[in-house]
Amino acid sequence: MKIGIVGGGQLGQMLAQAGQKLGHSFKFLVPPGECCVEGLGEVIRNDFLDQNALSQFARDVDVFTFEWENVPQATLEALSHFAPMRPAPSCAQVAKDRIQEKKFFQAAGFSVQKFAPVSCHGDLAPALQHVGMPAMLKTRGQGYDGKGQRRITEKSQAADAYKELGSVACILEAFVPFDFEISVIAVRAKQNASPTSNSVPGVTTLFYPPCRNQHINGVLHQTTVPAEGVSPTVLQQAQSAIQNMLETMDYEGVLCVEFFVLNTPDGQQLIANEMAPRVHNSGHWSIEGAATSQFTNHIQAITRQELGSTNLQAKSVMINLVGAISSALVARKNLNEHAWQGAPSDSVLEPIENVNVHIYGKSPRAGRKLGHITAVGENAQRLAELAFNGH
Repeated sequence: MKIGIVGGGQLGQMLAQAGQKLGHSFKFLVPPGECCVEGLGEVIRNDFLDQNALSQFARDVDVFTFEWENVPQATLEALSHFAPMRPAPSCAQVAKDRIQEKKFFQAAGFSVQKFAPVSCHGDLAPALQHVGMPAMLKTRGQGYDGKGQRRITEKSQAADAYKELGSVACILEAFVPFDFEISVIAVRAKQNASPTSNSVPGVTTLFYPPCRNQHINGVLHQTTVPAEGVSPTVLQQAQSAIQNMLETMDYEGVLCVEFFVLNTPDGQQLIANEMAPRVHNSGHWSIEGAATSQFTNHIQAITRQELGSTNLQAKSVMINLVGAISSALVARKNLNEHAWQGAPSDSVLEPIENVNVHIYGKSPRAGRKLGHITAVGENAQRLAELAFNGH
C-alpha cells in the first residue's frame, strides 16, 4: 500500500523505515524547511493548508496517518475525503486542546488534577482561587516538550506568565507533587476488513509494558521498561480506561497516555496528564526491546493487518540525544558527516554490544531531539549511560 504521512520529523522517519520492511511505500507532506524523511519516499514540501499541495499529496495514497497532532485540523479533514485518515481527524482534535483532553480523560474514567480555563486576563483570579497554588499555566494548544507553559507559585506571577504565553487561551492546572511519571502505550486495530473500507471488522487492542519516564526541562530524557513501582491493580485500571477511550474514538493505530504516579497513604494513584494520538517518544525503546515495535504495529493497524506481539524482549533503557549535550557527543565521537544531512544512520557511534544509536539527521539546536540511544539487557542502564557519555 501507499501510505501518506502528514509530517516529516523523526516519527515519520521511523514509521517509514518500519513500513518499508513490510512492503509499503510512502509519501510525505512536509512544511518548508528541514525534514528527516528524504530518501524514504516522495516528499511534498508546502504549507499544510495549500489546496494544490494537498491534492498532489493525496494522489495515489491508500491511507493517511499523521506523526504530530498539532497540524491544522482542516488539513486532516480535507485529506480524509481522499482516503481514510487513521487515526481519524477527530482523535487529533481531542489532543489539540488541553481542556477537551482533560474532559475526555474524566469521561473515560481517569483522575485528573484540578483545572480551570483562562480565556482572558480577568479569568486568572477565579482560576487561581479554584485551582490553588502552586499551579501550571499552559496554552490550550500547541504545547509539547515543555513549551507553552509557566509555573506559578505566587498570585503576583500570574499576569506576567499569561503575557509571556501571548495572552492566548490557556488552562490553569494544579501542580501535582508526583513521585514519578509513566506512559502507557496501546495499539488498536480492526481486522478482517478491506484496508480502504469502513466495514465493521473484528477489533484487537494490545498494550506495551508500562514505561517509566524522566524529564529534564519538560523534555523526555530517559525511558525505562518495564516501569518499576507501578501497582498491577492501578495499571489494570489505567488500561481499562484507555480501552474505553479507544472504543469511544473508534481508534486505529498507536496511542500513548502519560500519567503522574502518586504514592499516598491510601495507596497508589494515577493522574492522567497528556495523550498523544500517535507513536510516542517513550515508545522508541520498542524497536529493539519489544517483539514488535510501536512503529511496525502502527503501520499494521492503519493498514488493517494483524498486530504483532507487544511483549517485552529484554529490559530496555532509552535516552534521548538532545541539543547541546548531543552536539558535544557528536564532536567527541566524530559522527560521520552524512548523518546530519538527512540520511538515517543507526551505527554512527563506536559500537557497544546491546546498544543501538539512532540519529535522525537534524541540525543541532538547543532543546532539539537529535536522536536516541536504546540499550537492552540486564545491564541496560549502565550500557545506555556509557553510550550517552561517549565511551
